[in-house]
Amino acid sequence: GYVVVNDIQLELTLPADPEERPAIILLCKEGDREEMARRFYKLKSVEAIDKTYRKKFEEAQNASAAELAKLGQERDQAKEAAEEVAERLAKQKPGIGSELYRTAMRLFLEGKVDQALVTLSDEKLRKLSKAAKEEAIQAWLLKAQLFTVQFRFDDAEKAYQGAIDTSPDSFVANFAFAWFNAELNHYEKATTGYARCLESARSKGNSGDIAATLNNLAILDRDQKRMEAARKEFEEALEIRRELAHKNPDTYLPDVADALNNLAILDADQDRHEAARKGYEEALEIRRELAQKNPDTYLPDEARTLNNLAILDAAQNRQEAARKGYEEALKVRRELAQKNPDTYLPDVARTLNNLAILHGAQNRQEAARKEYEEALEIRRELAQKNPDTYLPNLAHTLNDLAILDGVQNRREAARKGFEEALKIDREVAQKNPDTYLPDVARTLNNLAVLDTAQNRQEAARKGLEEALNIYERFVERNPERFQSDVARVKGMLQTLSK
Repeated sequence: GYVVVNDIQLELTLPADPEERPAIILLCKEGDREEMARRFYKLKSVEAIDKTYRKKFEEAQNASAAELAKLGQERDQAKEAAEEVAERLAKQKPGIGSELYRTAMRLFLEGKVDQALVTLSDEKLRKLSKAAKEEAIQAWLLKAQLFTVQFRFDDAEKAYQGAIDTSPDSFVANFAFAWFNAELNHYEKATTGYARCLESARSKGNSGDIAATLNNLAILDRDQKRMEAARKEFEEALEIRRELAHKNPDTYLPDVADALNNLAILDADQDRHEAARKGYEEALEIRRELAQKNPDTYLPDEARTLNNLAILDAAQNRQEAARKGYEEALKVRRELAQKNPDTYLPDVARTLNNLAILHGAQNRQEAARKEYEEALEIRRELAQKNPDTYLPNLAHTLNDLAILDGVQNRREAARKGFEEALKIDREVAQKNPDTYLPDVARTLNNLAVLDTAQNRQEAARKGLEEALNIYERFVERNPERFQSDVARVKGMLQTLSK
């Protein structure tokens, strides 16, 4: 049968005039409700975040590049934090929560964030905390999310603390606060929060909560390059989830696949290629089975695992296996993008770009060109709508297509592509130099190769010197990543001098 996704929005008195405020009812199959609710709450959060960003951007006409970069970072952090909120809200059963919470939630879903915050005043929440702790925690956490979508992170932290003060041992409150801190790169606070969650979950013997906390701690450790700690936590989470899935496969098999995928990513990062392959293949087998029964929920995960396995195949020079994986992932993602282009078109472009790189390596140059050009068309459209998010991807595809043009001796097309990519790279690096200056150096390097081939020696020298200057700044921070770039550019400059 079918169930309502947005039940909380239907708890209102209909206006006398039906044109004043139409009632919108979102339905889905009963088995898809949690996934559809997750998407619904995430969409509403993203809409509020984008509204805040546009308003702040318009108010920041005279802001510096650093201030604009910070604004973009705040938007991205708010969107990442919204993931946990959407998952938590989707798991709630219809009809739960205090009237205070439900009123504020309806206002939020109508886009009235300020009114929702007024509804959730500290005074009302403290009063609720004395009468019904669980309902008060739920309301404090909603208030924290409302502050987050407005980039008021300090106020959000106080609201999270309000939830924890209501019940210091609450797993839900501590887990939500730890996630929030992790997305803001407040690693110490996040680690402390997850440690508290783990202690609570272990004391209560809640295996699902133990595994979820270990998984997030592992991601936190991986991001901080504590690889062995991350491995230990991923492995324990996987072991627990296997045991849970053995007793209740319908509920826990998706978590097993997630754990396998996370551990495989770590294995690939550490060049443990065969272990990574084994993990991806088992995760893919589970996700294929899940997607057969419930495609709306699990097809995106199947495509993601196919893409990851194809990347591993390409790295191991298993080019036909990689091609097959990319093509299957692309087919799935095209189907998903037909139904939901805003969510899945970026994945289509990413897979096209990966497949084009592979075809270029296999000397299937016309196939590669066709894929690059389609990826480029998609990324231009995406960058027009959301330049901060998609301009860097557009520059990557321009750069890759220009390399192919150079290989095929289409030198003027190559120059045009490199120059457009360089213009974009410089623009995004001005706002966020730590992330995008290496892309400027890479494109300068590629353009210098073309200049050398066309006997434009001085232009090549100038480009290489600027690239070297950038790489030498970054090699001090990350020698493992940038030493080879410094050596390559120095070698090219020496060759030019002869």
